[in-house]
Amino acid sequence: MADSQSDTSFYEARSLEIFEKGAGCKDVLSTDGWHLLKEEVSLPIAVLNIKDLNSNARWMQAFSEKAKVKLAPHGKTTMAPTLFHQQLEQGCWGISLATVAQVHNAFVHGIKRIIMANQLVGKYHMNAIAELLATGELDFYCFVDSVQNIHALGEFFTQRNLDLNILIEVGVEHGRCGWRDADNITPLLEAIRLYPRLKLSGLSFYEGVIHSENAQAMVSDFVERICALFARLYHSKHFSLTEPILTGAGSAWYDLVSDIIVSSPALQGIDLTAIIRPGCYLIHDKGIYQDAQNQVLGRSQIACDLKGDLVSSLTVWAYVHSVPESGFAIVGAGKRDFAFDAGFPKPEWVYRPTSDCLALRPTRIDQHCEVIKVMDQHCMISFDTTLSLAPGDMVCFSTSHPCLTMDKWRYIALIDEDFVVRKTIETFF
Repeated sequence: MADSQSDTSFYEARSLEIFEKGAGCKDVLSTDGWHLLKEEVSLPIAVLNIKDLNSNARWMQAFSEKAKVKLAPHGKTTMAPTLFHQQLEQGCWGISLATVAQVHNAFVHGIKRIIMANQLVGKYHMNAIAELLATGELDFYCFVDSVQNIHALGEFFTQRNLDLNILIEVGVEHGRCGWRDADNITPLLEAIRLYPRLKLSGLSFYEGVIHSENAQAMVSDFVERICALFARLYHSKHFSLTEPILTGAGSAWYDLVSDIIVSSPALQGIDLTAIIRPGCYLIHDKGIYQDAQNQVLGRSQIACDLKGDLVSSLTVWAYVHSVPESGFAIVGAGKRDFAFDAGFPKPEWVYRPTSDCLALRPTRIDQHCEVIKVMDQHCMISFDTTLSLAPGDMVCFSTSHPCLTMDKWRYIALIDEDFVVRKTIETFF
């Protein structure tokens, strides 16, 4: 099993329906599946561990409930509707997405409540959303942060005789999108007032672009100012919803954002829908998001009190192709197979199919073994010669930044604890 250039019929024939409604992941009794370690699949292959996926989904849902916020995970990480439905079945409020194309793919696969955590810009995109709204089946929200965009949206949706739910996005200096002056959004409010078809449904923000030695204090101050702005708009009756939305938080500060919104003095007595949007928790990793989660556990009593923790569920398996020099191996996986922007993948396990091992279990790599260079279809590994590597060995890699590994695969395999592929799921990047 490899990438999107492979024969899709191979995957379609091997796609097992195990995500039954309300059941999440479970074993399929009608088939033995395909055993990775018995070489019944093509390598390289990206796999997700079923048990870990379910554990991560339950953990974050439990966190959101304990923290008294709703969860609308950012689907851009996986772009796998099968996984969206798993998250919704756990209790998520909705799904967040980044682009109109992502919204369309999610909608046609049955996702009916979507926050597009981005600006809706361009006539083609507006028309695409209008067509979905016209079905009457989509509960949709998008961000606005400029007078120009408000006028464009207002004129378009007025002509189409359709309501559009909008969330004013507040941003930080040198960050991404978002109105920069939280103390004065009068120009935006005046523009919105001109278009009854634009329904101001709340405020949005993203604090993950704040980076400094004093980041926690800066994030806290930023979110508190947005809470104060939300309260002013609420009391002056600017919102169209009886319980307007206040949404923020990526995968790094979701605990802090949740705590501030729930405990902010400015918001006491206000009926609102608080929504966090972490995207990577279902997949997680052993790099930047594990580091972020460690920080969460250091700050949040709620996170510490929950059973278990988030674990990395994604790995990439590949064959050793060549060992042309002592302590130096070439493995058949590269830039087209895994992320490398947040650190090179890490070799975690090795398995030799030709060994006489009675148990079909890989061996954890405890010796020095690291990726030192990544090319399109290969990576170079430096390893301690006490570790035996030979052509045909299977190496399992953990990765950092799951978004950029997931988007390299049209099909991802779901495996059980015995390394048996129980299903392949499709992605729509």
